[in-house]
Order: sequence, then structure tokens, then C-alpha cells
Amino acid sequence: MKSGHDTDTRVVRSRKALKAALLQLLAEKTFSLIKTNEIAKLAQINRVTFYDHYASKEELLEEIIDDVLTEYAGIIESVPGRLAAHAEPDYLYKTIRSSVRHVKKHADFYRIMLLTNGVPDLSNKLHEQMRASLRKSFERAGSGHAEVEFELFIDWIIGGAIGIYKHWLQNGLRQTEEEIARQMLIITTASGQVFNTKRLL
Repeated sequence: MKSGHDTDTRVVRSRKALKAALLQLLAEKTFSLIKTNEIAKLAQINRVTFYDHYASKEELLEEIIDDVLTEYAGIIESVPGRLAAHAEPDYLYKTIRSSVRHVKKHADFYRIMLLTNGVPDLSNKLHEQMRASLRKSFERAGSGHAEVEFELFIDWIIGGAIGIYKHWLQNGLRQTEEEIARQMLIITTASGQVFNTKRLL
């Protein structure tokens, strides 16, 4: 008789295999063309077992997205309660380095999200998650001088970060985590010295 621990371990292993299989297939074709039995076969799990874990391939994809973006949200929201550009450089570097490490850890996911059209609107989900997380962090910042609108500043940061991540992924993660993080730190710090922000109330 299987113990509860063995069952839990098997569930975790099966879900992990299914997620990896879907990401592998998404690197080859669009989501709409992927069949449930393809995912199960690649994961070396039978189709019936697939449905023990997920009601559909859409539910599986949604869990992958939620897992990764929730992890990233936690990193962004750890920024101190003031504008990131005004945080202590050492603390800001650690936060940026954590973000870069996260992207590398989930490189297959981010390649699909940022460099392909495998899943419609997936890049928009990243943008929306980053916007929501930055808002939470910056809401603790207080009002700044009215030179740059708060919402535009957030979009500028997101666009810059996504652009760097795309460049890094397109180049096969050639630069080290440290190199990318230090470049992002320099750019973020420099922008903070130039811009002040106002809120859109």
C-alpha cells in the first residue's frame, strides 16, 4: 500500500513532467495545435492520468503561468517602500540579480513568452503582472516631483526590463547573471537620477 508521502511525491513528479512536456511542445508549435495526448505521451504519463491532474491543457498552461509569474511578483514586490531608483544600490542589485536568476531558471518559459507566438497574449500577462507588482511596491514610495507621470515611469521600466531579457534570451544567455544584473543596475540608477515622477490620481 502506498503511503501518503509516496502519493504526494508521485503527484509532484507527474505535474512537473506534464509542465515540462507542454513547454517543450510550445517551443515547436502554437498552443492551439497541441493535443492533450501529445503532452501526456511526452511526459511519459497515460492520458487518463493527465486528467487526474488537470481538466484540460488550458488548466495546465494556466498553472504554469501562475507559478512563474507569482514567483516573479514576489521578487518585484520585495523592492523597498520607495522608488527603486532611490533604493540602496546594494539592495537594488540583489533584487535585480534575483529577477535575472528567475528568468534564467525559467528560460524555456520566457523564451516562449517573449520570443514566440506560441501562446496568444502571454507577453501581455507578463506586462500586466509586472505593472501590478511595481504598483504595489511604488505605492509605498510617496509622491515625487511632477516631471514624469507615475504610470509612464512604470511602463518605461517594464519596457526596458523586458527588452533586456529578450536580448539576453535571443543571445542564448551568453552573458552571466552578474553581467546582466550590473547593466540593469547602472541603467536603473542613471534613470533615477534623471527622472522624478508624479502619480496619476
